[in-house]
Amino acid sequence: MKPLFVKTSGQGEPLIVLHGWGMNSAVWESVRPALESRYRVSWIDLPGHGKNQHVVASNAVDSMDEIVDLMMPHIPDGAHLMGWSLGGLVIQAIAERLSKMGENKIKSMTLVASTPKFSQAGGSQQVDSWQHAMSLEVLNTFSENLSQDTEGTLKRFIALQFMGVKDSKPIQRELISAMQKWGGVHPESLKQGLALLIHSDFRIATHTIPKHWILAERDRLIPKEVINDLKLLYPDDQITLLENAGHAPFMTQPKAFVDCVTTFIESYV
Repeated sequence: MKPLFVKTSGQGEPLIVLHGWGMNSAVWESVRPALESRYRVSWIDLPGHGKNQHVVASNAVDSMDEIVDLMMPHIPDGAHLMGWSLGGLVIQAIAERLSKMGENKIKSMTLVASTPKFSQAGGSQQVDSWQHAMSLEVLNTFSENLSQDTEGTLKRFIALQFMGVKDSKPIQRELISAMQKWGGVHPESLKQGLALLIHSDFRIATHTIPKHWILAERDRLIPKEVINDLKLLYPDDQITLLENAGHAPFMTQPKAFVDCVTTFIESYV
């Protein structure tokens, strides 16, 4: 498999940044200058996305191990990791891999509009029950529609992210433009990404890396009620709720987003 294309810019502590499902690193444009003024940022398109559209994981059932394999060479000692949505699941997988290897090279993790488990689960115990998440019915519908209308499915997914966010139409157009700007996404990677959103579960973590969960008040994919669940799972984690923000809070509230990101990271510099 070919190596990943990585764009690194800025000065300071290393910060590795991953985007979400169906997107690419162009989505971070509104916060890129502010982050690069403080950190040496590596903007990485996920396999099959954007500049890495040609790098597609071969495992159709569970591609996470292959994705982590591709990411590992780009994680320097003392790095800070930040992942949005699906990217948040990937950095949790990286942290678990490093924990199993006995390596302690990550200083902090920032999880943006992300969660340890995206899909709902039933059950009577805390570790089994997980209600403040996307329903399997919605995720499965996206999966079924993907092969019939890929572009339309992506646009509906973007619209869902901004439901309830005032004056979000221009931001939705910006996100669609960013999605197309760096080469789009391979259809197989879209299927694999949805499978990861449905099946990944990092609620029982073995690593001890400091985490910061940045959630959005008007997020329709990751409801703000998940905050209580996160507090029970990870009582030492930091949690920030950005008001009047949707699933892409760095686009709807860029200044507030950068402020809370840098305050957390710099406490571990």
